[in-house]
Amino acid sequence: MGMIRWIIFSWLPFAVPISAQTAVDWQPARVTSVVFNADYPESESLAKYYAERRGIPMEKLIGLHCSQEEAITRESYDETIREPLTSKLPADTSLLVLMRGVPAMIIRQKENPKPSKEDEASVDSELACLRMGVSALDGPVTNPYFNQPKRFADTPSAAGMLLVGRLDAASSDTVRRMIDDALAVEKTGLRGRAVIDLALKQGAYQEGEEWLRRSVETYRRKGIPTYADRYEPVIRDGWPLPDTVLYFGWYVDTIAGALKNSSFRFKCGAVACHLHSYSAGVIRTTTKNWVGPLLDRGAAATMGNVWEPYLSLTVHFDVFNERLLRGDTLIEAAWCATPGLSWMSVVIGDPLYRPFAALALGVDRDYAIYKAIVERHASDPDSAKLKREVLEAAQTRESPQLIEFLSLLSSQESKSTEAINLLIHARSLYQKPEDRLRTIIYEVELLRRDHDRSKDQEALKLLKSAAADESFKTLPGIQLVNQLIAELGG
Repeated sequence: MGMIRWIIFSWLPFAVPISAQTAVDWQPARVTSVVFNADYPESESLAKYYAERRGIPMEKLIGLHCSQEEAITRESYDETIREPLTSKLPADTSLLVLMRGVPAMIIRQKENPKPSKEDEASVDSELACLRMGVSALDGPVTNPYFNQPKRFADTPSAAGMLLVGRLDAASSDTVRRMIDDALAVEKTGLRGRAVIDLALKQGAYQEGEEWLRRSVETYRRKGIPTYADRYEPVIRDGWPLPDTVLYFGWYVDTIAGALKNSSFRFKCGAVACHLHSYSAGVIRTTTKNWVGPLLDRGAAATMGNVWEPYLSLTVHFDVFNERLLRGDTLIEAAWCATPGLSWMSVVIGDPLYRPFAALALGVDRDYAIYKAIVERHASDPDSAKLKREVLEAAQTRESPQLIEFLSLLSSQESKSTEAINLLIHARSLYQKPEDRLRTIIYEVELLRRDHDRSKDQEALKLLKSAAADESFKTLPGIQLVNQLIAELGG
């Protein structure tokens, strides 16, 4: 398995705090060009479909004659992509969309290059600096938009950069679904749960853990109910993850665990990313690496690396989530969170997608109510008032889901007893068997977290009761229940 190496670059800019200033009313579709492979079946039709859906003029579509393979040589990149685009790209283009069929990876030419002087790259990241006057493309180029406080159009230092995204997947049908999902969700806003899969990395890899932990905090402040897995392996197979709209984790080479399970599907419009050196080593697949399988399971957008990127040069999840949740486009959030250009990253999904720009109160109302209450109590020194108001809303609406949201919050606050009591309360009100079984599995996880033998026995008793419940017999989660019973010696 490839491992993301760790390295410090002196040229990386210091972090910049997010500005409170309102962004300009930027219309990115007006400065977007779409590139397709004229030799790849359906690439042109997909480009036209996307342009029509986004209101991009047909004269902004550019056909190239290039390889149908995902990986190409530097010579092929120069001759069939870089040089034609240099002459064909409209002068007003600042956002570039590469359609399924356009190669994604440039193969290494140098033998045994020095660290950070490798010449392989993603096509997307190479094109991002097409107009920046960069002469040498060995190693990364400083991204002038990295961690900038304002939106792209308001960042003069990034004026020469292209924001490059990709609409690609294992099939053309999946690409169309990604486009449709993004447009549908934008009408109401993206609502659901977040999932963070920590890997408990330490030492040189601690940086990645901190990105995930800060993302959990961002979700808490923004009122997004979050399940954070605090075990080294990926979230185990069969773990219940309903309404997942945001997923970020690391560090396994190919999709595994709960997300691999055939019964798992992301909620419409989800943004999902698993950090690994070769998470985008193959894109047009449903089984290998991560980006293809995540899209196959219903995600609308993802990010990944085509070659070994070094940890510090991968997308910083905390920055990405801050920018996405404040209402930026997918492509702005992704490149604002990526330190280097002419490097290894790809952003896959509708680049113009803004999942959090508009939030309609009437849709997924429990999520909307929870978010509103959390944000209303943002300045409170603790969560006591927030919890009281959510409980009152749960009683009024007869909503056990709101109570479960509070349990997730208490779990993040390391208040296990409180979290368990809230789960028990929610379970007493839930009607559907899958909801009741989920609260049992989550309660067992909280009991086992303290590594207390007496609590393990309490968890075992709860699991055996679930295994004997006829209403759970046909649910996918019952296999997990039986596995947990075996682990606890039952």
